[in-house]
Amino acid sequence: MSSALVSVLMPVYNSSGFVQEAIESILNQSYKNIEFIIINDGSADDSEKIILSIKDNRIRYVKNEKNMGVVATLNKGIDLCEGTYIARMDADDISLPDRIKKQVEFMNKNPEVGVCGTDYIQFGKGKQMLSKSHREHEWIAGWMLFNSSVVHPSLMIRTSVIKNERPHFDNSFKHVEDYELWSRLLFKCKFADVPEALLKYRLHASQVSRQFKSEQIENGNKVRKILLEKAGFRFTEREFRTHCLIGSSQIITSLKDLAILSFWFSKMLEQNKKINFIDQSTLEKILAKQWYDACGITNLGPRAYFYYLKSKWSKLYSGSRAWLLSKCLVRWVQ
Repeated sequence: MSSALVSVLMPVYNSSGFVQEAIESILNQSYKNIEFIIINDGSADDSEKIILSIKDNRIRYVKNEKNMGVVATLNKGIDLCEGTYIARMDADDISLPDRIKKQVEFMNKNPEVGVCGTDYIQFGKGKQMLSKSHREHEWIAGWMLFNSSVVHPSLMIRTSVIKNERPHFDNSFKHVEDYELWSRLLFKCKFADVPEALLKYRLHASQVSRQFKSEQIENGNKVRKILLEKAGFRFTEREFRTHCLIGSSQIITSLKDLAILSFWFSKMLEQNKKINFIDQSTLEKILAKQWYDACGITNLGPRAYFYYLKSKWSKLYSGSRAWLLSKCLVRWVQ
């Protein structure tokens, strides 16, 4: 295995409750040839005190005198990175001991891959839950049409790939800046995932997706539009609206919207034959799964369930019909 230098980049902002465990999970990695760039983004709690109490010559500590925000902090950190690869880390997560080693091995064996994620374990609320990532570029790209399909703090990125992007992260896409960057990199390198849980991803109330939901949806829709158009898809305003409802996991409230969505998915398949964005059978499977989920995220009760059964998409996905019916009924009652 190559001993290439890996730059681990971790921004910190008011993370005193978690940051020590995050730092130790990186310093205790089985892969040792790292520089650990920790940027304190103007924290007002004890984060700095905790960081400075940990002595390791691989740590490069940087302090923003005032809070700059995650986008500016990440961009600053990327410019400081000197390694062959950049491994992202968040101050509230935990990297499992072989994470960096296994990602470096994967990247060395797959030079066409520019961005590599992993499976991960969600924890922090209730039971721990294993979440499997999409393994191959075609699947990741297809799901990316709807939403970010990689977990940012699990990623290892070739430094040469991300440093060539200006800006690295774009602050005009606040709260979805990572999704916007991946939507650019999709056309410049391959994405992949190591099929093993190598990160523990903490769920808690102060996460961006909980605090800034409406702004995240609005900016996410901007990314969806740019990505669809860049891939070569053409759509009406109504089709794009239903596409965004699914991409942002919002409730569908009319059979008309389901009909528009079904027609749009068929249109996507037809267009993909010409533009060849991804493999046709892969896109068909992704759309069939999205259709299944869409019919479950309505307030239409049994009408959505029977509409699903009558559609061509129901024959393309083998999900539990009993589960779908129960979900339709629960939302209908609520």
